Formats: sequence, structure tokens, C-alpha cells
Amino acid sequence: MAGSAVLTGGAREEEEPWIVEHPKFKEMMKLDVADSTQVYAAFLVYMDLLEVRNWTSVQILGSSELHVIYLCGKEKDDNMPQVIIPTPVTMSCSHERIQQFLKLNQTSEEDQSSACSVLLAIVETDSTIVYYKLTDGFVIPDPPDFAEDVDNKRWKKKKLRLLR
Repeated sequence: MAGSAVLTGGAREEEEPWIVEHPKFKEMMKLDVADSTQVYAAFLVYMDLLEVRNWTSVQILGSSELHVIYLCGKEKDDNMPQVIIPTPVTMSCSHERIQQFLKLNQTSEEDQSSACSVLLAIVETDSTIVYYKLTDGFVIPDPPDFAEDVDNKRWKKKKLRLLR
């Protein structure tokens, strides 16, 4: 196939020609802030959020400082917006880089008065996506719903250990 470019995100252009022709993929490429691998990962995450997970108000944003395309959207209409950082599995993340990612939620155009959560979306070469919630420091988990866990023997043992 003459003149075909290679997307280094796990798919080649001749295998997935519809992706490079998709308007949102072209929009991401026009941002010119990230390499083709990261753009490909961002596109896959964008499609997963909209088509599979039914998120709303998903915006495509870019950071020329971090050389990354990121997304901002809501899981449900009444939820707080979340920043999603698509990352190819081949890209390494240092502690400093994660700290920079956490600052993206403060610079997003959505409600700046309250901190929204940041999700790191790691895209495998086979298009599998794993989402990790990033926090700045430790977060104490919400207690389980006691009505459902009253009969759970493991929860009772754990509760006894915590009360000691």
C-alpha cells in the first residue's frame, strides 16, 4: 500500500483506515501537542468513554507543556467533571509526571472551584483500557454499605480487626 503511515499505538493505518479519517482523530492531530502514539491512545479512550461507558460532555483538550492530549467529561450528567489522561502502555510515568497530571484538573475549563478527580487511562497495544484514579495523597475509602455486608463473614472479621 503506497504512502501509508504507521501509527505506533498498536494499529497501523492500513488496518484501521477509519480511525485516521474520523473527525475527532483529526481534531486531536490538529492540536499538535502529542505524538501519534498518544493521539491514538486518546482517540481509543475518547471512543470508549462515549460509546461504551456513555459519558457526557467529553471535551478534547491538550497540554503543549506536557505534550499530552487529555479529556474532560462527566460519567453522568449530575456528576462532577473528571480529567482523563490517555496513556499508551509503552509510556513510562515518573512521580513528577503524575504530579503534573494532577495539576491538569485545576487548569481544566470546567468548574475550577472544586477539585475534580483525575483518571489515568492506560491503553494496551490490543486496545484494552485500564482506568486508575489518581489522587494527591492518601484517600480514605468510603465505608461499605452495612445493609449489604452484615452477613459477610470477612467483613465482620475485618471490622473486629479494625476495632482493636
